[in-house]
Amino acid sequence: MIKHTSTKLAVMALVLGLVSGCATTDQMKQMQAGIDQAQERADAALAAAKAADSRASAAMDAATAAQNQADDCSERCNRIMSKAMSK
Repeated sequence: MIKHTSTKLAVMALVLGLVSGCATTDQMKQMQAGIDQAQERADAALAAAKAADSRASAAMDAATAAQNQADDCSERCNRIMSKAMSK
């Protein structure tokens, strides 16, 4: 008798736990909408980061080219000064 009652109580507790623990369809839809929105934001952030990386790379290329031109100009100026000083 006790074993039978314990089994009934265990089954009732399991059913009650499943019923109270399950999310409703509306809750699932809300969660999915939140997940979808988070994914869209993550995708937008990734696209923005890639665009920023591309712009930074282009800026670095331009800065390197400018530095090379400045170095060339400095070398020419130094040669001109050296020639002028040796006369």
